[in-house]
This record gives sequence, structure tokens and C-alpha cells, in this order.
Amino acid sequence: MKKLHHFFLFLINSNIFVSFCVLSLAISSEFLVVNSKNLFPSEVSLFVFFATIFTYNFQRIVRISKSQKHNRKDWTQKNKFLIYLVMIISSVISLYFFSKFKTNTQIAIIFSGIISILYPFGLRTIPFSKIFVISLIWTTSTMLLFILEEGIVFSSNVIAHLLIRFLFVFAICIPFDIRDVKYDNIKLKTIPIVFGVLRSKLISFICLLFVIIISTFQYWNNKLSIGFFVAISLSCIVSSIFIKKSNEKKSEFFFSFWVESLSILLYLFLVISITLF
Repeated sequence: MKKLHHFFLFLINSNIFVSFCVLSLAISSEFLVVNSKNLFPSEVSLFVFFATIFTYNFQRIVRISKSQKHNRKDWTQKNKFLIYLVMIISSVISLYFFSKFKTNTQIAIIFSGIISILYPFGLRTIPFSKIFVISLIWTTSTMLLFILEEGIVFSSNVIAHLLIRFLFVFAICIPFDIRDVKYDNIKLKTIPIVFGVLRSKLISFICLLFVIIISTFQYWNNKLSIGFFVAISLSCIVSSIFIKKSNEKKSEFFFSFWVESLSILLYLFLVISITLF
């Protein structure tokens, strides 16, 4: 049991677990945008997985080196060699996939990469930028890259999917801002710092409500199957429960595993819907 606990800690602290969450959203996009039932990820999704491992660890190393507060600082400092090894491996694999993509996809990756690299160097200090940057990067990584690489036309339905993804990520990111209230400088002006915890949760609920409303219109216009509509709606309902339970007193594991897992839950609900419908 102790070994299993250490294994989970390694997955969480090395950012491999959050990368699986991003991967889950990326594969979910393949289901939703082209109505695919292929459970094996595309090369774009695999790229996103390894690029996320590198980017998240890079940002943490930078923040810690600048003596900023971080809830995983001690673990990272004790396992620097392992972190650097993971970063090197993930960066090599990411570059391999990057070289195979279309020009438009590569440009979008470079744009996202620049924002991700600038994030710990001052970009995150811009008021309210933190959650918007994360939501934009996750939407780009988990959906837009696949759309560009597959040459999918930007129809109203595709735009609706992108908006749903942005709102969903935005909603499930707010609990992490609630967690980080005790770490973030008040000058960051995150949503919980400015509006308080209760109003922040309300903003999350409104985002998830809009996700369901947009999905309803897609279903009515035969752009979304009943199975996928149910999967998205259930994900929003479960997400709202975890958001409601979020507060700064919850354990790190609650956020880093359970709240983070909401992305994986969407993928699982979609897989189940493919099987049943």
C-alpha cells in the first residue's frame, strides 16, 4: 500500500498525471469533433501528452528557482535529477512528433509554447491572466491542434466545441485558484482573491451551465449524439459537486488527483457512451 502511495505521489509530483488528464481531453476531442470511435490517440494527442510533461515541469523549476512559494517545492528539490530526466525524454519525443506536423499546427504549437514559457516569467502576474492563459493553452492543446492537423473546417459546430472546452477547463481550474489562495501573491488578482471563494464557485457553475446549454443546442441540431450529450452533461454535474466541495482547507491530494481527474472522467463517460449508444 505504501509503495502504491509513493507511485501516485510520483505521478502527481512529476506532472505525469496531469499530462494524462490533458491526453484524456485531447482524445475526447477526437471523439467529439469528428465523431471518431478510435480509442487509440492520434500523434497530436501523444505530442500534447509529452509536451505537457515538459512544460509543467519547466514552469515549476523556474518558479522554484525564483524562490516563489510552491506546494511541491520540497519534493521537486529532492528529486531534481529525476525531474530533469523526465523533461529531457519528454522534450525529445515532443520534438519528434512536432517535426511531422503541418505548418499551421506547428505555428499554433510555437504560439502556445511561447505563452507557456513566458507564463512563469511574469505573464502570470498580470491580473486575472492566470486562469485565462491556462484555459486558452489547454483548449489549444487538447482541441485546436487536432482541428488544424486534420484540416477540419471552422464551422459553427467546431467553434461551439472549442467554446465548450474553454468553459469546461475554466470551470475546473477555479478550484486550483481556491487552493492557491494561500500561495498566490494578492497582486496576482486571481478570481478567488478578487471575488472570494463563494462567488468564484458560482462563476464555475455558470460556466458549466453554459457548457450544457451549448451542448443542448448541438444535440437539437443533430451535431452531437445523445450519448455524447449525456457524457458531457454528466461530466458537468460531477464537476460541479467537486467544485462545491473545494476550499483552501482541502488536502493537496483532493485537488491534484480528484479535481484533476475530472478531465479523465469526461473521457471515460464518452467511452462508455460509445459502448452503450
